[in-house]
Amino acid sequence: MAAQRNFSVVPLGQDQSLPSSVPLVLPNNLEYDVGTHTVRRRPGVERTSLAVVPEAVSLLAGIDDPVAVVAVTGPCRSGKSYMLSRLLGSSNAFQLGHSMDPETFGVWMSTQVLKCAGLTVVLLDTEGIDAVEAEAQNDASLLVLTILSCSLLVFNTTSVPKQGQLEKLRCFAELAEAVRVWRNGDLDHQEFSCHFPDLLWLLRDSTLTPTDAEGNPMEPRRYLTERILKESGKFMPTPSDIVSRAIKSFFPSLDCRTLPPPSSDKNVMQNIETSQDRLDPEFNQGMEDLVRDILSAVKPKQGFGQGKTVTGRQLAGLMQHYVTALNDPRALPTLQTAWDAALNMLVEGTLREMQERYVEEMRQGIEQAGGMPLEEDPTSSSPSLMSLHQAVFEGLLDTLKGRLHAFCEAAEMTQAVVELTASITGTQDDSRGILSSLLAENRSSSETFCNQLVRDLYQPIGDKVASAPDNYDIKALDSDLEQLKATYMEKARGPSKHKVYLQFAEFLERQKSGFAAIKGYQEEDYQLQEQTRRREAEVASLQEERLQVERQVALSMREQQDQVEMLMAEFGREVQNLREEERERREATLRDLQAKMEETAQRNVAVLQDLSQRQEQAVQQQMEALQQQQRQQMQGMMDMAKAIQERNEKLARDMKEQAERASQKSPGILDNVLGSVIDIVKQGASLVLMSKFPIAGTAAVVGATSAGAVTGRSGKTAPKAPSTKP
Repeated sequence: MAAQRNFSVVPLGQDQSLPSSVPLVLPNNLEYDVGTHTVRRRPGVERTSLAVVPEAVSLLAGIDDPVAVVAVTGPCRSGKSYMLSRLLGSSNAFQLGHSMDPETFGVWMSTQVLKCAGLTVVLLDTEGIDAVEAEAQNDASLLVLTILSCSLLVFNTTSVPKQGQLEKLRCFAELAEAVRVWRNGDLDHQEFSCHFPDLLWLLRDSTLTPTDAEGNPMEPRRYLTERILKESGKFMPTPSDIVSRAIKSFFPSLDCRTLPPPSSDKNVMQNIETSQDRLDPEFNQGMEDLVRDILSAVKPKQGFGQGKTVTGRQLAGLMQHYVTALNDPRALPTLQTAWDAALNMLVEGTLREMQERYVEEMRQGIEQAGGMPLEEDPTSSSPSLMSLHQAVFEGLLDTLKGRLHAFCEAAEMTQAVVELTASITGTQDDSRGILSSLLAENRSSSETFCNQLVRDLYQPIGDKVASAPDNYDIKALDSDLEQLKATYMEKARGPSKHKVYLQFAEFLERQKSGFAAIKGYQEEDYQLQEQTRRREAEVASLQEERLQVERQVALSMREQQDQVEMLMAEFGREVQNLREEERERREATLRDLQAKMEETAQRNVAVLQDLSQRQEQAVQQQMEALQQQQRQQMQGMMDMAKAIQERNEKLARDMKEQAERASQKSPGILDNVLGSVIDIVKQGASLVLMSKFPIAGTAAVVGATSAGAVTGRSGKTAPKAPSTKP
């Protein structure tokens, strides 16, 4: 048994008004009112399909951790909702009913989940498979949706089914024709056990101890596999055999548990959600043990591929895809297609989230740095926009890879990184991206800020130029302008500060020329010096801008080169891992197929041996019956022969006496008459035997002939008696 884990109950979402459970999928003849949190019927609409409830799907999609999904199914009114509520430590997390009509239609999800060490357990309650309003097709669709969505399926029944009653669960056997693993899958139900959940069969209200055929107690798990799911052994499988075979081959793990009745008190059962302390102690203890074992052994929902788990966001996408496929009579839910669609949805959603987070974190960083404008050179001692971009972008790349690593192959991961990079930094062919917009905004802000700064700095100088004091000459003006430049370069911010100063320098030159003309200073040498200094300043500014652009280009190229090298290295490792995983998966599949073929061959041999033994026994019985009949005929023949012999002997004695009496009257006639009579009697007895017992009759004829030979009589005419005439 797995070690016990400490789970905590956590609500989904921030809405405190949510009920304890919400419908995740409903039949199309029902609709969910978000305002009142109630389900109502749609007048005049017949139930023909399923529909997801967007509000509940958004709650599920908000789970970024891997999820383990515990779903319960089974007949109506069997206590499914109460068992799920006890998993949350409650009695009414799911609505309970106390009438003959079912309370749950479709699939419902608890708005509370169990969390432990990066794993979130989601609970799903499903419509009974024999609901009054549902048809067989509805049962099959809901069972397919439930099985494909959960990692543990609890099949809840209120009695122990007999072996012949399994045919009522034919929806399990129909899974083979209702689900596909691969897009072009044919007979791929042999791989169902790699993708289906574990199955726990819960026998409710059980008061008897499971026993074997001899009445010896046995574990519930053995009772399930050896008694309930035992096949009939007939050459042509029965419907129950097909259901048994499907359950045993489709699910990777089978377990069985029993629970006694909660109470024999009708009032307690009518109010079971508020009567936990009045329930049978044995039931409460059994329920606590069941909850503990389920939470100790529950596993994350597995994705399509080894080692891949499913998050709540992915599960939401998978369920939407499955419902769409189930509603289309021409389509079948395909695990590979659903996984690819959910993966694309996950990647697209994650990229959108990373883009939004980039903008949000960049805005926060800009505000923390004092707001725009900022320097763009990442080597600047002051906060720069490019250094902020580098930190935020690297963090988002790590988040992206951490979010998708468990679900994407190396090529898919590389493509996601390339798309995120292009959306933020742009591409070589198209430089437009989020960063480009921020840079343009920063440069515009820098230009506005610097223009305002230089105007503010020149204001007092301009006043002096407009009404210059007598002692304010061209040298004093130069000194003020040098101070203006120094102050400007110290306070100006952003990439536009040199551009703005160069533009303002042209205005200053015109002001100086006018001021010099007014003052009468026209020295050629001084003008040449000023012109030289101006050109030098322009060249220095241009060189600074060129260096800044070169540094930005070099930094961007270095970042892209590092990313490409990192992705190529990771791609190589992932490709190697993928090859190893594919080889192991193929070997495992071949081993499973070989084992199943051997098992099938052994089962066929056993059936043929059993049939041969039965035929041999039947032939043996027929031979014994024929021998007995022959013995009875022989005994009857012997008895009849003995009776005939006794009657003939009596007849012979009577005739002999008559002949003796006649011989006294006619001497010599006795021998002739007596021999003839004996021959006639014997031949008559032989004819009687031959008519009833051919073998015995023949033997009698042979015996008579032999007897005649011994007595010296034959078929010759007897000698005539001497005439008594004179």
